[in-house]
Amino acid sequence: MPRIQHKRGECIGCGLCPELAGDYFFMDQDGLATLRNASHQGPFDVALAPLVDKAVLKEAERGCPVNIIRIGG
Repeated sequence: MPRIQHKRGECIGCGLCPELAGDYFFMDQDGLATLRNASHQGPFDVALAPLVDKAVLKEAERGCPVNIIRIGG
């Protein structure tokens, strides 16, 4: 299962990740992208995803203008 890591504290609110991977990210009331169903681990919010969604998550990772998304696994 791919592991999603997101540094919400460094988000600039561009909206790309919820646009590409709305099953995993949403824009919160502060206008920042937030990772759904995440636990907090240091500076990251962390969640797991099915392997079938890895390609779309990698697209969100590559497109993030501030490089705060990491997809592993």
